[in-house]
Amino acid sequence: MSVAEILCRARELGVRLRVEGDRVKMKGPAEALAELKPEIAAEKEEVMSFLRAMGGALIDPDGGVYLPWGPHLSPDDVFGMRAELAELIEDMADAEDWPASYRDEVLARAMRGPLHDLLPNLHYFRERIAEFSAECEARALLRRRAWRANEDLSKRGYSEARGTTATRQPGRVRR
Repeated sequence: MSVAEILCRARELGVRLRVEGDRVKMKGPAEALAELKPEIAAEKEEVMSFLRAMGGALIDPDGGVYLPWGPHLSPDDVFGMRAELAELIEDMADAEDWPASYRDEVLARAMRGPLHDLLPNLHYFRERIAEFSAECEARALLRRRAWRANEDLSKRGYSEARGTTATRQPGRVRR
């Protein structure tokens, strides 16, 4: 009997399985536990590795594994999120001047990657774009605040009323 069949059978019988150390802990009706114990013992290592890999996931009656606390996403939601991710990656590639081959590789991995990578990738690239935008705004602010001198360097950003350092009296500090 395969591990998936054992786990489906345990679910049908109302038995919950979990790994604790080097043991498979079972909880459920006594008759079901007695019935499943030899099957689980025969495939103990595989059952333990599968339970560890699932990390709290549940098995659907159709045989698929799912996380009950994860968001429900329709195919349209996934399509929209992947489109947003592609746009974010392209923006980041343009901003950081990535080579085309690198940009294409990152896009391919993101678009063909597993669904469970979609939300973390979106978060990562949104943060990167936000950081890059903040850096650009800071640089623009610094450029605006910097004084501008004309070609002969006579106007150095001071108003005529204040004067320049050349017209100030020595030894006198202005505040």
